[in-house]
Amino acid sequence: MPIGKLLKKVIAFTVTATLCLSFSAESAFLPELKVSGRPSDYDFDGEELKFKLYWTIFHVADSKSKVTRLDKDRYKFQGKVSTAGIAAWFKKIEDRGYSIWNEKTLCPEKTYIYQKEGDYERERIFTYDLKRGTVKYEKRNPKKNKVQVKVIKIPFTPFQDIVTSAYFFRRYGIFEVGKETVFPLFAGGKFQNVSFKVVKKETIDTLFGKMEVFRVIPSENLSPEGAFKRKGKVIFWFTADRKHLPVKIVAEVAIGSVSAVLVDAKGKGFDLRKDYEKQKKRDLLEKVMTGTFGGE
Repeated sequence: MPIGKLLKKVIAFTVTATLCLSFSAESAFLPELKVSGRPSDYDFDGEELKFKLYWTIFHVADSKSKVTRLDKDRYKFQGKVSTAGIAAWFKKIEDRGYSIWNEKTLCPEKTYIYQKEGDYERERIFTYDLKRGTVKYEKRNPKKNKVQVKVIKIPFTPFQDIVTSAYFFRRYGIFEVGKETVFPLFAGGKFQNVSFKVVKKETIDTLFGKMEVFRVIPSENLSPEGAFKRKGKVIFWFTADRKHLPVKIVAEVAIGSVSAVLVDAKGKGFDLRKDYEKQKKRDLLEKVMTGTFGGE
């Protein structure tokens, strides 16, 4: 496979991985909802996350997300991914989008996704009408001024989309070792249950020092396509606090592995990078004051 085409698939995978992986729906959909009875009280408003995306050891893209509260019931979740490093030599790819999520209905209201890959451009707009129980799916080609419209029935509420799902899990997920969270996801024009199981609580090294995290494995129907068909496990690491920040994602695929690493995070009352630097200075000062600096 030509390297340019291969890297395009890499980016396509890592883009979805930072939000939520696409899924393959092969069986009849029977909606299931299993969430925490004690959701996190963390307020997403103002949160900004930045990731570096890798294929094996190569830095191929950068990703960033931002959350804005629109009113007392609604959030706007925004995301953007663009090529970087070795991938930028072959083809410029820029994907961006947003979802409007209603905290009262626990459902998305609208999702917009724009993809620009070289000369290729595409817009996808999903409008969710809960009263009528339908999704209006618009697929647009800006260059050809062509629009395709499809109406899909909503079989169950609440449900999530590829943007809101990660935030929904962070708030309503059951973060206990051995426990599984299940909810309906709409992606690729289909509804399907997805699950996330917490398999371990551990301490890992991050760019912000050692952090206590939950290791989470999603259901097997969460899988990329084509050259990056899922080969092994997809693993997420979320912080073991009320924020449940995604600090790392790794997926074993047919050709190597892909990963997303959190490199910056800030929101109301926290800035991981600045907080880490302050803690390092406090630790250094304590060592100097106690005479332990430099060892024995």
